[in-house]
Amino acid sequence: MGASMFIREIKKKNPNSPKVFISHRLIESVRTPRGPRQRAVINLGQLDLPKENWKELANRIEDLLRGYDGSTVPIDADIEALARHYTKQILRKQRSEEKESTILENEQDFRTIDINAVSSSDGRSIGPEHAGLAAMKALGFFDLFRQLGFTGDESHLAALQIVGRLVHPGSERELRRYAKEQSALDELLGADFSSVGHNMLYHNSDLLFAHKEAIERFLRMRGREIFSLGETIILYDLTNTYFSGSAAEYKKARRGRSKQKRSDRPLVTLGIVLDERGFIKCSRIFDGNVSEPVTLVDMITDIHSQVSSETPPLLVTKPTIVMDAGIASEDNLNLVREKGFSYIVVSRSKPEHRGDDTFEEIKEGIAVKEMHVGDETYLHCISDGKMKKEQAIVNTARDAMKEEIEYLSEGLNLKRRLKSYPKVLERIGRLRQRYSRVSKGFSIDVQERDGKAVAITWSFDPSKLGKPYDGSYFIRTDRMDLSKDEIWSLYIMLTSVEDAFRCLKGELGLRPIHHSKPDRIEGHLFISILAYHLLNYIQQRLRTAGINHRWDTVRSILQTHIALGTHLPTDDGTMVHLRYCSIPTPKQVEVYNALGITSVPLKPAKIEM
Repeated sequence: MGASMFIREIKKKNPNSPKVFISHRLIESVRTPRGPRQRAVINLGQLDLPKENWKELANRIEDLLRGYDGSTVPIDADIEALARHYTKQILRKQRSEEKESTILENEQDFRTIDINAVSSSDGRSIGPEHAGLAAMKALGFFDLFRQLGFTGDESHLAALQIVGRLVHPGSERELRRYAKEQSALDELLGADFSSVGHNMLYHNSDLLFAHKEAIERFLRMRGREIFSLGETIILYDLTNTYFSGSAAEYKKARRGRSKQKRSDRPLVTLGIVLDERGFIKCSRIFDGNVSEPVTLVDMITDIHSQVSSETPPLLVTKPTIVMDAGIASEDNLNLVREKGFSYIVVSRSKPEHRGDDTFEEIKEGIAVKEMHVGDETYLHCISDGKMKKEQAIVNTARDAMKEEIEYLSEGLNLKRRLKSYPKVLERIGRLRQRYSRVSKGFSIDVQERDGKAVAITWSFDPSKLGKPYDGSYFIRTDRMDLSKDEIWSLYIMLTSVEDAFRCLKGELGLRPIHHSKPDRIEGHLFISILAYHLLNYIQQRLRTAGINHRWDTVRSILQTHIALGTHLPTDDGTMVHLRYCSIPTPKQVEVYNALGITSVPLKPAKIEM
């Protein structure tokens, strides 16, 4: 590095406009055989900093590049933040210009360094990004992007959006912050995300959505090739997501039954077609009010027609619709039958024919009993996990209502507490509404004298709750050809898909997207679909290796694997900058091995200045 640095202001004027464009550059004075020269180190953009502070900023950047992490004089916090930001950009620019040398395996390089001046900086997440990017490559995304005519920058930006949604779901604003401050995805791609803006992200979302059918067709065929998918059973699922901002301009936004308990917000419904292993075949976005029977079947017919007309077609001609109890009404099922579709649903009622009480354990903690009623099969399922969860909920509600009754009873003997007999009855009525799950189990008697409540007695009988809360549920299907294990597995597979969507939704939902073009909203959702493809690929590979973690667990395991920069001042005045990955933990190596990828995402490299 030269003897000194300074900042120069550059003014440019468009011949056809009176406006003057101002930018700033960091300049370095260097000595050459032909005498002193000046060269531009980096473009700083337009600095929002008084001119009298420029030299202080340039000096601080030079100190940081030389490894002097601390300062002998007080530095303004804003100047310090700017200096560290531009220092990172300079080092990344050096790496991208290949002014670094890759450290070869077993290479030895002995130096004398000042260990008291060694510092590290620019630690960035690389583990989850490495897994997500490997999934993108395995699924052929980048080959597809080239076929579709994407530029290199557009492909890199698509990778940021898709992997970012998988690893760090959030708004476009949060994605920019993640790309610039937290992630090493740019280093894995050899890209530069320092100038990524909202409009670039919106444009790329539009670009991806414009090629939606081609992308989904490609991924469907690619999934067949990689995992030898039979597509013997095709499932349909409907899930919805809500707007956290204004959605008046989006025609598909409707109020309806929200799976996220947000019926107060406008919704859109995402319809997906998937196979028995959870691979999405295609997707569509529909209006949010999906509970109407006609709307439901119209959507299923529409989406089935789309996927059936593709080349190559699905290997099954009669799809199986899997629905939860919320929309599995008799009206819906009758319309499903009329359209010639099969179904697997959670029954809203118990079958009249109960059969014997012989249950068979098909999995640890899961026992089932099969019953045939007419042309349907019912599975009475009892889940230990569901029973524990239900009983915990009931016990919590019971204890809370009991505490409220005790408080009301004690107040009958205290000043300034509720004693009016009608008011006490009203309060108990409100308690029954609030704790409706356990209200039937409470017998409450209020004694009255002269218009006042004088005593409250109560008891609780769990047998009166109306539901056993024993972890029971009934699965209903017209697929008489399926075994007990297959019926249960198919239903649970859908639950796993919904779990994955809940994981991906995090903050993505439909965050406020203030733009008049509907494609901006649809593109935002489509990126989540593409991120799910990565998630399902990763989980399929991990399950094959005996790793059955949920994605959020895998992501948590990989998050501590980072890329790091370390700065070593040597005795000859040279500063050696190392860029490398932290040593992966055994669990991280296990995940990487299951995915068939290296446990060293970035080869260690060094720059000398």
